[in-house]
Amino acid sequence: MKTKIAIVGTGGVGGFLGGLLARHYEGSSEVEIHFISRGEALANIRRDGLRVDAQQGAFTARPTTATDSAAEIGTMDYVLYCTKAYDVEGGIAGIRPCIGPRTVILPFLNGVDSAEKIKRMLPDNEVWDGCVYVVAYIVGPGHIVERTNGYRYLFGSPSGSPDRLEELQRIFAEADIRARLEADIVRRVWDKFAFISTVATATSYTDETYGGVLNDARNRADFTALLDEFQAVAQARGIALSEDIASRVVAQMERIPADTTTSMQRDFRAGRSTEVESLTGYVVREGRRLGVPTPVYDLMYRGLLERGKK
Repeated sequence: MKTKIAIVGTGGVGGFLGGLLARHYEGSSEVEIHFISRGEALANIRRDGLRVDAQQGAFTARPTTATDSAAEIGTMDYVLYCTKAYDVEGGIAGIRPCIGPRTVILPFLNGVDSAEKIKRMLPDNEVWDGCVYVVAYIVGPGHIVERTNGYRYLFGSPSGSPDRLEELQRIFAEADIRARLEADIVRRVWDKFAFISTVATATSYTDETYGGVLNDARNRADFTALLDEFQAVAQARGIALSEDIASRVVAQMERIPADTTTSMQRDFRAGRSTEVESLTGYVVREGRRLGVPTPVYDLMYRGLLERGKK
């Protein structure tokens, strides 16, 4: 019996991971890789395969199936959900035809609320936690570029079935993919959220680069306040962040070129849908629920909502 895996979303995160899987398991008698995509990207993948320009070399990946219809591929063993976080409910509703009682859903998304939303929608399925460190982006429909200095896909679940977790780990390992099963996945996910939430919020609100946030006294002070508020909310939730997480976030920012912008910032600039609710609004709402003041988050969240209306 083949193990069937669906990759939902063929952008940077999903396209790179799906491409690596599809390249290795093309023609396999043990594993099938299916892409759920849409539009011109889907048409190009069907015709020419998915083009991936990776740090370790360029290749073309051809999945077992590329489709925009979950019903076409049947029930999956694993669904790797790799879209933007702003329409998780709609996205999951659209792929229900390929989700059966034993289907495991593994979201690789920004933020921490996506897995919570999926668990509410699919209470009888295993929904794991995922965390990604990769620089990969779309350069054209069906064409992905990866430029990471050591990418990582981390996953796990405190309550997941050990045999299923180990099976997916083996599938990744056999494809020589840097994906690792993490016993402490909740801390890993929240550590990353500490970075993306504060940095995306600060850069989007100020419309400044990393350097513009860190090297301006006022912006730096506001950014420090965001980090303090984030840690207070996490503590109230009972989340154990890594020690010195604030200094780690700043050090990570300082290692990245000063002219760097964030994905959410670029989405605001382009007038596209943004992940503000998952990356900024979530912290504000959790602060209110837990009785933790978040004045700087509140200010920036209101400003970003107003900007999004223009």
